[in-house]
Amino acid sequence: MTSKRVPPITSATHEDTYRRVARLRYVTGFATTYGEEADPRVPVFARIWHVQRVASVAKKLCSMMSGLDRARLGKLTWWHDLNRWPFAHNAEKGNFDQAENVREYFSSFVDCTERDLTDLQGIHTKDSTALTDEARVVLVADLLTGIIEDPLMAVAGLNVNPRFIPSEVEETLGFSLHEDPWRRPCVDLATEFHGADHPSPARFQQRFTALFDGLVKEVLLLHRCADPDDSLSVFADIAQTVRETFIRPVIFPLNNEKICHASWLRQEVLPWYFEHVADARQRLLQIDERGFVAEVVGIPGSPYASHQFHPDVGYVSREEPEMAFIRG
Repeated sequence: MTSKRVPPITSATHEDTYRRVARLRYVTGFATTYGEEADPRVPVFARIWHVQRVASVAKKLCSMMSGLDRARLGKLTWWHDLNRWPFAHNAEKGNFDQAENVREYFSSFVDCTERDLTDLQGIHTKDSTALTDEARVVLVADLLTGIIEDPLMAVAGLNVNPRFIPSEVEETLGFSLHEDPWRRPCVDLATEFHGADHPSPARFQQRFTALFDGLVKEVLLLHRCADPDDSLSVFADIAQTVRETFIRPVIFPLNNEKICHASWLRQEVLPWYFEHVADARQRLLQIDERGFVAEVVGIPGSPYASHQFHPDVGYVSREEPEMAFIRG
């Protein structure tokens, strides 16, 4: 990827916190990250890149506001997604509640206060009523990052034609990936990712980040908000529109089920893992997707093979070419 550096978390960063952040390189962000040896593209989907984008957006928002504790804002940003299982939402739904786990997971962290715990829970539940201003900015940054990166990743990462993004979503966002000036860089990015003989994850990450940053500026220019509360209301509404009209009905059936095998993971693999591994739920907060698959296939009598966990990044092009943006 573009950098091997793990950003500092606090002024007194503990080695274990670095390890927890680095673990997100191999935990699902948009799509499953397991199987790099079979498909070198999958690292671009890691959760750490989502968190890095949230941190970038939070920094931009912070520069537009006054009176914020920047160090604390950075800490909340980099902590907020640490307590995820391998395969994240594809494995967690119905099995794990990230917000409920906050107190148990973060209480032993260096510099973690009661205020931090309350804020982290509120960020996950999107309940702003008791949040500090720093936590509100993190929540806004998380929402803003999602409403831009999800459609962009669907187009460039999954090869979904942007014409499948509803006009209501485009109007709400204030930009269209189906029209210039944004269509051309999407074409170039998707072509390099899906059409090249040897696609480069590092190159994709660089170009994706540049496109993402440009779209963030566009949205912030359109939706100028005076304070975190105004921003939160605006971007929460936009996020709901994007999710309910595009991500949930169009992308989830593709990404979660066809590409990342979500139901299989939740209904078959996880129950089997719980039966065979002591303290499985705690273990899932410590290992990444490589470690999880190694444990699953390494248990004597395991009915699973490692290749079953690979994401099918080429699914749209191969199985639903009518949806494809770039055709091979």
